[in-house]
Amino acid sequence: MLNNNFPYSDAVQPEKAVALSAMLWPLMLVLFISTLDQTIIATALARMGEDLHDSIHASWVATAFLLTSAISTLIFGKLGDMKGRKKVLQVAIALFVLGSVLCALAPTMLWLIVFRAFQGVGAGGLSSLVMAIVGDLVPARDRGRYQAILGVVPALAIIVGPLLGGFIVDQWSWPWIFLINVPIGGLAFYLIAVRLHLPARSIAHQLDVGGALLATLFTGSFLLLMVQGGHAFGWSSWQALGLTAISVIALSAYVQVQRFAAEPITPLRLFANDIFSVSSALFFLSTATLFVGLLFVPLMLQNVFGLSALGAGSSIIALLSGLIGATMLTGTIISRTGRYKIFPILGALLAGLGLYLLGRLHVGTALWLIVLFLAILGIGLGFFIQVVVVAGQNAVAYDDLGVATGALNFFKTLGGATGAAIFGAVLAPRMAHAATAEAMLAAFHSVFQGAMILMVLALVLALLLREKPLSPEMVAVAEGRVDVPEY
Repeated sequence: MLNNNFPYSDAVQPEKAVALSAMLWPLMLVLFISTLDQTIIATALARMGEDLHDSIHASWVATAFLLTSAISTLIFGKLGDMKGRKKVLQVAIALFVLGSVLCALAPTMLWLIVFRAFQGVGAGGLSSLVMAIVGDLVPARDRGRYQAILGVVPALAIIVGPLLGGFIVDQWSWPWIFLINVPIGGLAFYLIAVRLHLPARSIAHQLDVGGALLATLFTGSFLLLMVQGGHAFGWSSWQALGLTAISVIALSAYVQVQRFAAEPITPLRLFANDIFSVSSALFFLSTATLFVGLLFVPLMLQNVFGLSALGAGSSIIALLSGLIGATMLTGTIISRTGRYKIFPILGALLAGLGLYLLGRLHVGTALWLIVLFLAILGIGLGFFIQVVVVAGQNAVAYDDLGVATGALNFFKTLGGATGAAIFGAVLAPRMAHAATAEAMLAAFHSVFQGAMILMVLALVLALLLREKPLSPEMVAVAEGRVDVPEY
């Protein structure tokens, strides 16, 4: 449904463009802070671990945020349809800002992880609601142009995040990386309240609350088992056996709930399509690998090579720039040719090469070489992102595009949480016993070499991925002329 002030037409009229731009500015602020918080902590984890006397569990600061935002994204999307997107977006902003304040005040690592999980609940609703609101405001013909403008914001936030986080940690202290959300979020909340006017809406949806709770229970217990098993408790201990039982029961119950839910989080019928299943798995693996680079490379650069937080953030921009550039390139080529199979194959090979090279570093390696290796890794991962989304969307019926997009992004976020948790568990015990720079670097080698296994799996799946010619609807989606709301 379109805003009454912007009735459907072939294009936005010039006199309406100024008013529309005024409403887009607060939405851009929301997109900025929601994306920023995924990367700004990358260069702050080392200092958080030091100040809170718990470096072992620092990666859970990222994991908890990703885990809760994966679930809440789908819930907020449906709540926006049911209760009105403006109201629900304001609730999400309020939760996000409150979570940011609590994170800044966290007295221990445990409380920081809990508050980051709370912040993630709010973050999950921000980006999906913003894009849905743009669909309400802008006629279809102009939607691609305005979404392209908005798309610059998260790309900028991804690159600025590590730099800004490093600067703040070096100049002040890590709580300020959360406190900067307060004035930005507060301004966005106020501008949305006074400038954004959307029509009242009430679309019948049924929230899959049971599915959301079971998904959270399964992923939380499984990741806790992977992180703590063999370290905090033995694999045959009652804790490990109990977490295993909870994981199996929760997963089994989740599958049953998804079979019978009116509007399931991950509709099982989609996975009967092999292209969609492979695309989901590739999104999971590539995002898990991305977070290995985002979280553990800055730690390595600070702990082993002695870089400041800002220096580590500057270096990791090579990874993010390579990722964004490759994503844009593949999107252009796919929309023109309709071919996509070659890209995840090349992506797995390039990302695997980047990880291999990072796993061969020594303490005397020149910084420019490390930056080059990060760029190779980023380009490889960039060959996945646009491809798996388009391939997965193209595999399903047009009426299922929205729910398929939501399911794909669910696996993307879950992959990030899994990569942060499992490889954090790989690194922590090795770092605990590392007394020299060489020993610490060997600990990071184990992370990069472990992540290579993910890219080997991704290569196998990419070779198995069937290439289906793009439908006319998907060509329009790939070119940005049609948006796909995420549910």
